[in-house]
Amino acid sequence: MGAGDTMARVLIAAVPFFGHVRPMRLIAADLVARGHAVTFLTGAAFRAAVEGTGARFVPLPAEADVRPDRFPDRRRIPTGPARLEYDNQHLFVAPMAAQHAALQALLAEDAAPAVLLHDTMFLGAWPVRHGAAGVRPAAVVGIGVMPLPMNSADHPPFGSGLVPDDSEEGRARSRVLTEKAEAAERAGSHRLLTRAFERLGAAEPPPLLSQGLVGVPDLFLQLSIESLEYPRGDAPSHLRYIGALPPERGEARALPVWWDDVTRANRVILVSQGTIANDDLGRLIEPTLRALADLDAVIVVATGRDAVPATLPANARVAEFIPFDTVLPHVDVLVSNGGYGGVQQALRHGVPLVLAGDTEDKIEVCAKVSWAGAAVSLGTGDPDEADIRKAVDSVLDDPLCRDRARELRAEYEAHDPRVAIADAVDGLAVRRG
Repeated sequence: MGAGDTMARVLIAAVPFFGHVRPMRLIAADLVARGHAVTFLTGAAFRAAVEGTGARFVPLPAEADVRPDRFPDRRRIPTGPARLEYDNQHLFVAPMAAQHAALQALLAEDAAPAVLLHDTMFLGAWPVRHGAAGVRPAAVVGIGVMPLPMNSADHPPFGSGLVPDDSEEGRARSRVLTEKAEAAERAGSHRLLTRAFERLGAAEPPPLLSQGLVGVPDLFLQLSIESLEYPRGDAPSHLRYIGALPPERGEARALPVWWDDVTRANRVILVSQGTIANDDLGRLIEPTLRALADLDAVIVVATGRDAVPATLPANARVAEFIPFDTVLPHVDVLVSNGGYGGVQQALRHGVPLVLAGDTEDKIEVCAKVSWAGAAVSLGTGDPDEADIRKAVDSVLDDPLCRDRARELRAEYEAHDPRVAIADAVDGLAVRRG
């Protein structure tokens, strides 16, 4: 903010999941550093993390502080459209009324207009924007922290993991799949959402999630680049791609004792199951180690927790945590389960990928990065050793995949998401204040 600028009142809201809170925390820290008064509404488990940004922390009410592990029957639902609909109902629609109440309490604290920033899946701003009684934020900005969950006439529905097919047969298939997905949504999560709107006195019915998540905010800023999303002739005009946030600067840590092996290696393969889905290293890390045991390369394993794979080949080097910004400049291929943040960090460094993801958001990440030409997708979250080795060899030997990853790196470098978000807050606060 420049001299004479007015400090904006900013509210940030996020559903209480690490992958959604983390980028919103980085945004909060930047806005606080720029002089804005920031209040952050999310789950109680994130108090210390939020307060570390300098923002004021407000916990979500218990009814909205949900976690997937509180729904034991969820694991029995196969991944794909059925799991996606289950999550929409239980994790996102059911907490909406409590989110709305908490948000209204914050808006009523101060007569000064507030700019609201919320992650993709926070629905608490929807009721008042559709005629329910309450205080309306001066502006609502959606922050895209996951692949765009938006259906289109130009490609298959979100969660299908299918890429666009412009042939007559392909477009017909997409229409049928989208109609089927939206019919299931109308019969399930949308019915619950409509009933909640009626109880809150909303004057207008809600849109489908597959349209409203991007369509309802005044502005939607997607933390990615346009080349990682399918072309959409029907994309809303208020959708902007702003690049990926840089990783958080945590406490300085000593590099592993084997770090010189990385810097001297001719080839380095990084393997990660992310920070959440790492309870079973046998899904990706261990089969990758076996598959690459005789490869002339250093295999760096980031376990994400205090665990060691069952068997370590001679070329493996293991760490619980290693900063991606430190290791990625040395990496030739990242083998990943398709976490949105880690994949984008790799592409920010021009690193091609081998991807193995099977949850609804991860199959979309895998499909889109493969479609963009910077990855090989294995089509499963439990790949076998032969397929892993074939995919890694393919990426190492294919200059087109490496070149495409470097092209995407240049696209990321053309963006500064922190500036884009700060400019949006400043502009909306002035225009609507």
